[in-house]
Amino acid sequence: MADPNSRGGTGYWTPAIGEYMERLYTSEDPGMGGANAAMAAADMPEIQVSPTDGRIMEVLLRMVDARKVVELGTLAGYSAQWIARAIGPSGHLWTVEFSRKHAEVARGVLERAGMAGRVTVCDGAGLEALPTLERHGPFDAVFVDADKESYPAYARWASANLRSGGLLIGDTTYLFTRLYGVEPKDAGEARIPRDARARLRRGHDPDAGWAHGRPKALSTAAHRSSSPALGWKPSRK
Repeated sequence: MADPNSRGGTGYWTPAIGEYMERLYTSEDPGMGGANAAMAAADMPEIQVSPTDGRIMEVLLRMVDARKVVELGTLAGYSAQWIARAIGPSGHLWTVEFSRKHAEVARGVLERAGMAGRVTVCDGAGLEALPTLERHGPFDAVFVDADKESYPAYARWASANLRSGGLLIGDTTYLFTRLYGVEPKDAGEARIPRDARARLRRGHDPDAGWAHGRPKALSTAAHRSSSPALGWKPSRK
């Protein structure tokens, strides 16, 4: 739904609405709380996705019957558990984490959550680790929540390694509003929104990476800087 005010840029999302949505639609497993606790104990940055974002991702993955998924940016294994819940016991997640310390924390979290058998935590830089995973493809979905300057390269890799009808999901792809309207911090950061805009303009081109369209279900998250964007590789019939 929309009205003249929202079309003019007025936002209706508030923290109270966000809390209500989390109570209504999200149900965290005990292991997810364990990930948050482990993150705090290891003095890691608390930059994990929100419970609402995790639930949205779970729904999207279930919609495409995802079984093989790649994640870029493990942190402490919180989002990995939402993915693992979506793909079920017969699925597998390969999650890549640049920080060796964070990867070790995530392995412990996932082991205690009983998910170590269906989640493989890979150490190292994303662009170095991804080629080693290609033998497991094609994949049903790729979730990117890592270094923003590499998003265009991650999108190209995903396009080449997703099955037809697969999903490409990216967190913070609007770069905390720096995609448009807010001055980037430096020239390097400025290139990221330009590349993102170019990919958005290419719409549903299967070689373009991020797709232009996104469901209304994601609009709430967009107001909170987490702003997932959805891409898909069209099915060929």
